[in-house]
Amino acid sequence: MKKVLIFFSILLIANNNLAEENLVTENITENIQQAVEQKPQKIIVDVKSVYDSLNIKNKIDYSIFQKAYLGYVQISNKNPGVLIIIDYTKPSNEERFYVLDLNNKKLVYSTRVAHSKNSGLEIPLQFSDDPNSYQSSLGFFVTLGEYNGAYGYSLRLKGLEENINANAEDRAIVIHGGDIVEDEYIKKFGFAGRSLGCPVLPHSLTREIIDFIKHGRILFIYGNDEEYVDNSAYLSKLAPVFVGSPKNIVEIEKPVEVQNTSSTTVNSPVITVAENKKENINRETVIAEANITKIFENKKEEKKYPEEVVKKSLGLEIKLK
Repeated sequence: MKKVLIFFSILLIANNNLAEENLVTENITENIQQAVEQKPQKIIVDVKSVYDSLNIKNKIDYSIFQKAYLGYVQISNKNPGVLIIIDYTKPSNEERFYVLDLNNKKLVYSTRVAHSKNSGLEIPLQFSDDPNSYQSSLGFFVTLGEYNGAYGYSLRLKGLEENINANAEDRAIVIHGGDIVEDEYIKKFGFAGRSLGCPVLPHSLTREIIDFIKHGRILFIYGNDEEYVDNSAYLSKLAPVFVGSPKNIVEIEKPVEVQNTSSTTVNSPVITVAENKKENINRETVIAEANITKIFENKKEEKKYPEEVVKKSLGLEIKLK
């Protein structure tokens, strides 16, 4: 009987402590992240200084480098430090594929590259982004990942300009190797062979070049197309810069991504148990046990009351022994 009474007393104490939990409202300051916003930032670009530091005067025409570099600066989502340029204004038997290390200020690779069969024979004159056009595309690309495909070690490209090269992935335009730009082929035919749309490098250099330019590098392909600059997402606003003598220092607006963060104070309900309740549970249990013992002894003395009265007074459905 004593053990049963102690059990129910402990249960009542526990329920009492839970019932006496305090519902506290706390002021919590939360930082709410809002959508990324692009804000234009004006910057001054000294194109000529960069050009001179690379020592490429006898390789790349300044006007082409100017367009490539001004576009490169504006592109935010890139792996910086490397710029690739293809100059399709040159014939295919000449070196016209260039890899520039902007950090170390040097030309890393200079080699031949083939163009597409429907763009022209020696110098491409027709360009398209249409599927099945079998023409080369101009503009800015970003390099993706490498893979082994039908043409061996290859590099995927993503076109960054709508209506100019945005279909590059759907057209499977990639950089890969081929014999059509090797010395033996050039000596035999006088010009490089042509592809179905891809820039083709010499087999002997393909792997090391791809490994150097993969994963987020910027590629700029330029050719004899008077409409390209006017339609370019990166160069159309700068069209006046390219008229007349080349400008050495150019002011441009570069989009900068800004993550808006606002601080908001909110009322947050937090349930907390009073610390004194937690600390005193053991002490109250001991006291309850002593009280129950005393009650038990008193009840034994109250034999004049019927057993049923005792049961009702305790509210228990057990039999006293």
